[in-house]
Amino acid sequence: MKVQLVTDSASDIPKALIDKYNIEVVPLNIIFENQSYKDQIEIDTHTFYEMMSRNKELPKTSQPTPQAFAEAFRKAHVRGPVLCITLSSGLSGTYQSALLAKKMVDFEVEIIDSLTASIGIGLLVVEACELAEKGYNLHEIKTKILEYRQELKTYFTLNTLENAVKGGRVAKWEGSIAQILSIKPVMSFLPDGSVGNQEKISGRKRAIKRIIQLIENLSKDCTNRRLGIAHAMVEEEVEYIVKELKRIIQPKEIIVTRLGPVLGTHGGFGTIGVVI
Repeated sequence: MKVQLVTDSASDIPKALIDKYNIEVVPLNIIFENQSYKDQIEIDTHTFYEMMSRNKELPKTSQPTPQAFAEAFRKAHVRGPVLCITLSSGLSGTYQSALLAKKMVDFEVEIIDSLTASIGIGLLVVEACELAEKGYNLHEIKTKILEYRQELKTYFTLNTLENAVKGGRVAKWEGSIAQILSIKPVMSFLPDGSVGNQEKISGRKRAIKRIIQLIENLSKDCTNRRLGIAHAMVEEEVEYIVKELKRIIQPKEIIVTRLGPVLGTHGGFGTIGVVI
């Protein structure tokens, strides 16, 4: 029996890939005005952005319960050994919920903290699925995914600091200055899975070009690497990024997905993240 993958909805994996590999996805919860919705079950990404555009108050998110993970583990275990890859512990308690769920089942489950988010998690999950298809066992896949996690690089930019200000992550005065000066932060993930390494770039186009430059500067042979792009409703800019990265680094595959409600809540409209 081949290894089965469980992840959470913050992975933003396109539905076609979820269906192809039969991935179990545990939903986080999105809260609008005290009403809770299960991500991608009771609220989809398009509806989320519509609701966020109409609400002055920032939506909130909460991690899945251990029971939700345990149920997903049991469903996956019917088909084979279980590997779970979660949203970064530096951003959420989702990983801890999965660890608690592991104690609730009577079979082996391996759990990996992705130390990243969105399509970064997705790349790890898809790679694990491909290894499972090739017949690697649970512990071999875990070892290879931990190695792959070390290599992953994520760069992202926000178009506005509005949600960061509403969420208390950025002071209101900083957000106002950034808006006046058209400052666009470019950020990445730190080794502990938190967000950092912020650059302040003047102008949206320059910020996007900076992300492309940062990826080009990695000096890796990318012809056998998969690249992921997640965005919050900015298809035209993503088309430009895809075109440029295909020209410059020629990755073997580019997975494009919409940034889901979990990360969209904090990044807001216009967020773009590139992972390789």
